[in-house]
Amino acid sequence: MALIIKRAKFLGFCEGVKRAIDLTEQALSNQSSKKQKSNITVVGELIHNKQVVSELENRGLKVVSAVEEVKPGATLIVRSHGMPKAHIDKAKKKGIEIIDATCVKVKRLHTITRILVEQGYDVVLVGDHNHAEVEAIVESVQDNITVVSTPEELKDKKFSKKIGVIAQTTQSEQNFIDVVTNLLKISREMKIYNTICNASILRQNAAASLSREVDLMVVIGGKHSANTKRLAEICRKNVETIHIETGNEILPENIKGKKTIGITAGASTPSWIVDKVEEKIRKLSRSHNPSKK
Repeated sequence: MALIIKRAKFLGFCEGVKRAIDLTEQALSNQSSKKQKSNITVVGELIHNKQVVSELENRGLKVVSAVEEVKPGATLIVRSHGMPKAHIDKAKKKGIEIIDATCVKVKRLHTITRILVEQGYDVVLVGDHNHAEVEAIVESVQDNITVVSTPEELKDKKFSKKIGVIAQTTQSEQNFIDVVTNLLKISREMKIYNTICNASILRQNAAASLSREVDLMVVIGGKHSANTKRLAEICRKNVETIHIETGNEILPENIKGKKTIGITAGASTPSWIVDKVEEKIRKLSRSHNPSKK
């Protein structure tokens, strides 16, 4: 019986990531057409995909670690995860042009956070402590905000009677619900905003559904990508799962004995990488089953 490969109904690039890449490619093309030396710069990774960022660097994109490294007269791309307003203002004062590629869902999260703080709520942000999106929000607020990644982290934390709850846009919906449930036990007044991006929810649900139908799930995306790691966690609850960035990581033993393999990909994973992974799986399957060629 030939190997069956199924793709999740929703996978790969989300609109926010696609927009960030489109804006960057347009900026690089405009500079190239003017035959100018590239001064298009981004602080941190534009998106959480090394392969895509590497391609953009080859076209002239400069990646730096801080606003202070952006040269006056350059163009700064604000990455999809957002950037604290203070950093953007600092760049503008240096005469740096700003192209804001922040995901609109992340911008909404910044706005809601600011409103909750102004209204006197203790803000609880359900998210990953070291994630770029979370760090940008915390630095923008600088006060009255607590980041928790799991319900267990609420233990021994003290809040006022008014709690405002928000979520990193790529959070697990169930984890968000679990944190909210625990907060209800200690709060007399809560404002809850489910700021999880609908694209993340669709990808999570599609991955969960497919993982119940296959012998192996292959999750494709950056090892440091929060939404991709979340997909892998969800799939592992149902079936053997491997998390890879490219097809080169797939070994013959990974697919040995498998009749049905499912594929999903994080929001920063382009379709060409997904295609190459599927091609690699089929190639390995044929080489170990010559009669199936």
